[in-house]
Amino acid sequence: MFEIKSTPELGAEVLESWAEAFSTPVDQVAQYVGLPLNPSKSLDSKSLELTRTRLLDIHKLLFRVRPWFNSDQATWEWFIGESLVPFGGLTPSEVVKSHHDKGVEALNEWVNSRELGGFQ
Repeated sequence: MFEIKSTPELGAEVLESWAEAFSTPVDQVAQYVGLPLNPSKSLDSKSLELTRTRLLDIHKLLFRVRPWFNSDQATWEWFIGESLVPFGGLTPSEVVKSHHDKGVEALNEWVNSRELGGFQ
C-alpha cells in the first residue's frame, strides 16, 4: 500500500504523497477525505492535528479494506466511488465528509461486520 508517515510534520506532505500515488490533485484528495481544500495554508495547530488525525484514520480504513482489491488504485476508487447501501448510497468518502470522525467510525464498524461475515 502507499506509504504514509506515522507522524507527519505537516498534513500537506501526506496529501501530496497520496495525490502522487493516485494521480489526483492535492486539493481533490483533501476534498475526498473531508479536509480544507488547501490544508498547507491552515497552519494553526488545531487544523494540523485535524489533518494528521483524519489522514491517519483514512489510511487505517484503506489499509483494512486493501485485501478486498487488486491494487491500491482500486482501493482508492472504492473509497471515492463505491455506493454503499447501508449508508444510503453514499460513497465512503461522502460518509467521511458528511459525518467526519463519526463517519470514519461507522465505516470501520461496517468493515468489522463484513469481516465477520455480514452482508452489505
